[in-house]
Amino acid sequence: MRDNLLVQSKIVWPMLVVVAVLAGASIPLFFDPGFYFVDDTQSGAFGQWYEIGRRVLDLDWSLINPRVWQSGNYLAEGAWGIFSPPLWLVGIGAYYAGNALIFSTVIKIVCLLLGAVGVYALARNFGALRPWSALVAVAAPLAGFTLYMDAASWVNGLMAWSFLPLTWVLARRAVLHAKSPVLPIVSAIFLVGIGYAHATIFLALVLGALIVEAFVSAHRPSIVRSFALSFAAGSFAVIVHLPGVLTAPITGRTSTYENTGLLTVNLSGLFASSTPVGTPSMLFFSGNFPYAPLLYIAWFLPLLAFVDFGRLRTLLHTRLSIMIILIAALIGVLLPSDFGALRFPVRMMPYVTVALLVLLAVAMSHARAPVLGRSRFLVAAGIVLVGAGLTWSAAPQYIKLLLLVTAMILVALWVAYMILSDRKLPLLGSNSSGLLAGRGVATLGWAGIGLTVLLLVPQHVSSPTSPLPDYNVPNDVADYQSQLESAVGDVIVVGGVPDVNDPDAWDELLVGNLWYVAEEDVQNAYSAVYYSPYNNLTCMSYNGSTCPDLYDRLFEPMKETGLTPVDLMGISSVQSVKGVVKRQDWNDVPEGWSIVEDSDQTRLIVRDEPVAGAGSVVWAAEGTEVSVLSEDAMGVTFRVDAVGPDGGQVALSRLPWPGYQADGATVSADPVDTFLLGVDLDADQAGATVTVSYYAPGYPLQLAAAALLLLILLGWPLLRLIGRRRSNAGDERGNALVRLAVASRRPVTEVTV
Repeated sequence: MRDNLLVQSKIVWPMLVVVAVLAGASIPLFFDPGFYFVDDTQSGAFGQWYEIGRRVLDLDWSLINPRVWQSGNYLAEGAWGIFSPPLWLVGIGAYYAGNALIFSTVIKIVCLLLGAVGVYALARNFGALRPWSALVAVAAPLAGFTLYMDAASWVNGLMAWSFLPLTWVLARRAVLHAKSPVLPIVSAIFLVGIGYAHATIFLALVLGALIVEAFVSAHRPSIVRSFALSFAAGSFAVIVHLPGVLTAPITGRTSTYENTGLLTVNLSGLFASSTPVGTPSMLFFSGNFPYAPLLYIAWFLPLLAFVDFGRLRTLLHTRLSIMIILIAALIGVLLPSDFGALRFPVRMMPYVTVALLVLLAVAMSHARAPVLGRSRFLVAAGIVLVGAGLTWSAAPQYIKLLLLVTAMILVALWVAYMILSDRKLPLLGSNSSGLLAGRGVATLGWAGIGLTVLLLVPQHVSSPTSPLPDYNVPNDVADYQSQLESAVGDVIVVGGVPDVNDPDAWDELLVGNLWYVAEEDVQNAYSAVYYSPYNNLTCMSYNGSTCPDLYDRLFEPMKETGLTPVDLMGISSVQSVKGVVKRQDWNDVPEGWSIVEDSDQTRLIVRDEPVAGAGSVVWAAEGTEVSVLSEDAMGVTFRVDAVGPDGGQVALSRLPWPGYQADGATVSADPVDTFLLGVDLDADQAGATVTVSYYAPGYPLQLAAAALLLLILLGWPLLRLIGRRRSNAGDERGNALVRLAVASRRPVTEVTV
């Protein structure tokens, strides 16, 4: 009786999920306090959050920033919070944070908790019992890839994923149970607004799967609701992703179909996904093995051997979206390394994890074999042993811990068998049966959650850190604000940090988006898209570091304009990293420049007469003269003072991203000096005023999508209100609109909550 009450508790299990995930997410910190602050979180995310916070507080909603050049196309870069209230809040928090490591850790643990609560609610919505729902909810955010890659570094993936289970369950409630559409639409907006393509793709798959479920139910109101919800989420996806799609053809992120093997997943690695230690055989950035259990999902996956798949098939008839997402995710992780715009198939492991764990929760709740024979235990044990064997063959150095965790999992499966069955185990005699029989599913849930968390200890003994690199940047935000104090105007850094393990490396240098925290206009920010001609000139990597040859290139005249890149880019300060740039290069100070800082690490030179930064007119063809009237991040207005008889041309210190339009002139078809935005002037335009402005590529479609989104977001709740009033009045007759309103509140009766 007590066990049954515990199973039915609506409070105990969600609270247990929160406590267990907090405990599990804290374990890595005992082995590496900086576990959640490495690689892209250091060079990309935190500085980006800081700048988002500054922009929000300054009410700066510009879509582009010419002063950071290839990194400044915020719509194409994604994850810049243009349309994301959650990122606005995170950005404001980062702006006021005193410690980047602590702030990043807190944000990531909150995301892990959100994902766990979403998985719990999703499993419950599909009908899983609370103990099983809680067990899979704890396991999902603590799975290998989520913990070691997304949580440690690729936080945009973590953020977007954390909204998916919640959006899925809210969408299912709205479509099949006729609940309010506001929450699922808002949750979908939060997910898509992060700007992470993989999560948006899987949201589309979830909504498509719900359409299938609605059609299978043969319930017309649910079919209509499924399409309405899909159109609402799809409209916001157009708003967020269309500019990036239209910009992609001119970026360095080409769409190819090839397999380099980088971060690809094989079947043997997937089969060993119940083993929490070791490493899969996978080509990684640093070698042939990541030396972290990136494909680990959960130790209790072998419990699938206890499932009656005939009964499960019947259950899945009204839960088809589980299998649709699982199959799609499995196909995704098995794709080649470069499949069009999608790279690194292992990034889809979190979606495999959610679908597989929810399937297991439903199966163990309602499709367990009525009689658990010994053969089922042997199959489960065999899965564990084969998985351990595959792990050992990939990385035999983990053998001691592998033997330990394998033994622990086998004992756990034995206990589960004794709880769920009254049959003796082979070789152990009659005493092996019934020792825990009748203890019930609640006991198994508590014990399973405890072991899920406990296994993180040997896991982090063997793999204490993320396999991604650590820049060893300072933790205090104040330490990012003392670099380049003598710089003037726009800055470019030549080189990069020679040795990130040098404790003094960051006294004068930063990496990627951390330059935003320094609050100087440094163009060496993090970029995920690149603009190839600019990139060829500066040889700038994704994290902002450049090749040593850039120093000479900056002061060499370009072919078309005859001006140097420092003039064309509006650069007034150049910092050279002495450990990267050749001495004969940084020792050469051009005329008109002076040394203002000189140390063992770097030399900073500044123009004697600083120039305006990037964004304005920097060159005019012979016979053409213009006067700049106004300028901001989104464009520039100038008056044409003179123009030749054959017309003229001016160049702006901006990259020619798609979306620029010229009112009173024409945007040049080809860039000036390969990388500058050009504007063509007609011969009769002397005295005319020209305004060059940036608009999001495809903005008419964005506006149409926004109108459709607002129509659904406002119209659907209004229909529900009309339907409720008519139903309460007992009058469900009327015109088509009234009938639609009444139907909007009619659920699919056969769906089990």
